[in-house]
Amino acid sequence: MQNEFDKSEALEMAKSHITGIQQAIKVEVVQVQTSIQKLQRSSGGYDDVTRDKILAHFSIREDQLQQLSPSPYFVRCDVLSENGEAKPLYFAKFPFIEQSIFSWMSPAARLRFSDIGETSYQLQDGTVRNGELKRKDQFMIVHGKIVFMTSESDVYGRTLIYQEKLSQKKAGFMLPEIVERMERAQDDVIRAPAQGSFLIAGPAGSGKTTLAFHRIAYLLQSPDTAAKFSSKNVIVFVQDEGTKAYFSKLLPDLGIHDVFVTTFGEWAMERLSIADANFIRRPNGVDDAIDAYEHRKCVALRSDIVPEKKLKDIFKTLEHIYGSVFLEEDVARFKQQVLDRELDRFDLTLLLRLAREASGPFEKQEEYLIQKKNFVVTRKTRSVPLVYSLIVVDEAQNYLPEQVTLLRTCVSKDTQAMLYVGDLGQQVLLGTMRNWSHAGEDFASGQNVQLEKVYRNTKAILSYIASLGFDVSVPEGLREGISVADEVCSSVKEELERIREVIGSKDAQTQIGILSPSAAYLDIFREAFQDRTNVHVLTIHESQGVEFDEVYLVGVPSDYLVETQEISPEFAEERLRIKRDLIYVALTRAMEHVSILGRKRLRDIFIS
Repeated sequence: MQNEFDKSEALEMAKSHITGIQQAIKVEVVQVQTSIQKLQRSSGGYDDVTRDKILAHFSIREDQLQQLSPSPYFVRCDVLSENGEAKPLYFAKFPFIEQSIFSWMSPAARLRFSDIGETSYQLQDGTVRNGELKRKDQFMIVHGKIVFMTSESDVYGRTLIYQEKLSQKKAGFMLPEIVERMERAQDDVIRAPAQGSFLIAGPAGSGKTTLAFHRIAYLLQSPDTAAKFSSKNVIVFVQDEGTKAYFSKLLPDLGIHDVFVTTFGEWAMERLSIADANFIRRPNGVDDAIDAYEHRKCVALRSDIVPEKKLKDIFKTLEHIYGSVFLEEDVARFKQQVLDRELDRFDLTLLLRLAREASGPFEKQEEYLIQKKNFVVTRKTRSVPLVYSLIVVDEAQNYLPEQVTLLRTCVSKDTQAMLYVGDLGQQVLLGTMRNWSHAGEDFASGQNVQLEKVYRNTKAILSYIASLGFDVSVPEGLREGISVADEVCSSVKEELERIREVIGSKDAQTQIGILSPSAAYLDIFREAFQDRTNVHVLTIHESQGVEFDEVYLVGVPSDYLVETQEISPEFAEERLRIKRDLIYVALTRAMEHVSILGRKRLRDIFIS
């Protein structure tokens, strides 16, 4: 393969190499499984703690190999070293050093962004190697099959070797996988200095959450940072239980195990040792009375009212604090909250702040072993400071500044590593940060990344969103897509019939979201599509953070943006912003098509 470049030969050689790698992986898997079985049958001369650690290591390695087999690598770099030796290096999700396959997190993986010609790369021990990049092949390998391959060298330019027609159909909610098609700028974000706070911001569909999770994977597994970050003292805060379940499943695919994924409500209840109450997350921008109730709670939170004496009952404490701001209707609503044993984000933030002021830094219970004189080992527990080497806050724009301030008290002084992920254009809760500095953060140079390129939506969808007055850019190169349908229906039944007619012919792989600001409005749709696993009927609040092939937006009232309450200008402005942001969230959930059905066209609601 010199001046006469044979694409067929290059493709066949690559296929043969992949087959050989897969066979080597199978052999390695059997060896790992054998080692696990031996240790499970006997101690191997290790004590229980050491044996469990070795078993966990083998288990993780088996999982990595099983994931590596369907897609052994995605880049090949042929480097001519200073001593004249040419050696191909491969880069993948996980390493298989015996076959010259290195992890995408290794320092040498920066080669994949190098141009053909003179280059240098760093080894794990910090040694810098100089050489010449002679050839670079890029792959997309799915289930052991090459679906995309390009090659470039010092003899021929970038050449498409093979491309299979790709489908965007997916079996469930998925964030875009960016490792294989990562750009140099994204890789820079992942490898940015670990010390201090870091912000990844960007519009819906820019891949910010996926990028954040790859940064977590890098910090936990890179030789440069692994000593500072242990999975067992990293915590990830997500919006709700659905997102928690999804991320808990996603993270192991990136090699991240034992990271604690939680919600603020769950974490706060544990800190406060509350077992007889439930956390409630109320949607804002939907119900006037609920918004007014939460607004007055927010006022109390920021008024620094404290009980005259310590009250044992948490609801009595809250009642005392809220008493100066509650109206008569609020008192009745709070009484019902007490009967239902429910706590919201304002309640928990207040209680956490009081607890910390009264008792000092938060603590956790830790197990430890004691060996007695007769060599019997017993387990005991003790209280230790609650310290995380890394705290990740997803959808950070929906957090109260006071919540973030409390979380920051738990980050290690050695790392000071807070990772925020969010978009100020998607604020759907009252009282949240108006800008990123409201939580007291001052991001150092290079620690604040604003993504702009959108991976999710079509040009048609983004152009429609811009026409409503939203500040969105429409990047060049986006696929055109189907025009957004913005239509009038006389009733909810007509909306249902139109949706039923359109999606009746869709295959089961097409993921469809039926979204509305109001949960009650969706009852008829839930009943109609309860047997369709690919149809997801959700409030807009519930849909934040997920994506669909198609979105149907229903139930937006004709007076949606008209304020009917007599409230302060500041509160009215915040409610209007939340309502607008909810529509932005709904429209940006779609990858292919959006259809809007209502008594009035959405464009007329926004423009009038």
